Amino acid sequence: MVGKTLAVAAAITGGLLAVSSPVSADAADARNVPTHQGVAAVGAGDPDGRCRHCRTGPPGPQGPPGPRGRADGISSVYATPTGGVPAKYLGLAQGNGTTLVRDPTSVASNPFWHDVSTLPGYPGGVTDVSLTVPPVTPNQLHITVRSITGKVAQATCLLSLNVTWPGNCGAFADFTPPL
Repeated sequence: MVGKTLAVAAAITGGLLAVSSPVSADAADARNVPTHQGVAAVGAGDPDGRCRHCRTGPPGPQGPPGPRGRADGISSVYATPTGGVPAKYLGLAQGNGTTLVRDPTSVASNPFWHDVSTLPGYPGGVTDVSLTVPPVTPNQLHITVRSITGKVAQATCLLSLNVTWPGNCGAFADFTPPL
């Protein structure tokens, strides 16, 4: 406590004597005073702080599923198409669950980006993609995808100059690990 202040003020008003003795002290933390119980500003189950001892009811029903997570899978790899030179291929898992592959050997009548989501066995809802090329077969592109539900699938595509996509690819095979 800071020093106590005792002030005596006398005032004579109408023949009466008024004595005032205000005393001031530091505010004490209730947790440090043995006879006081501290109360949290907001108790559990009391988010607005209006009811200190309210009973909570049963939990409510589960809410609807949240929005789908962001799909930002991207991969790149160098491959050598039959009759060509090494080129960089890109794979992109789009936000709508589809997967595109960019083939740099495509010409104007055959766009650079190709949708492989129409192949049989494609899991849908894909959020990630990986491209690989086996060292012994540099004209094969392995496209591995992972869906929002955890499904893993892979397709193999044969590469040649200005190939028609996705006709150069086989079906996606399921490689989902046991959970």
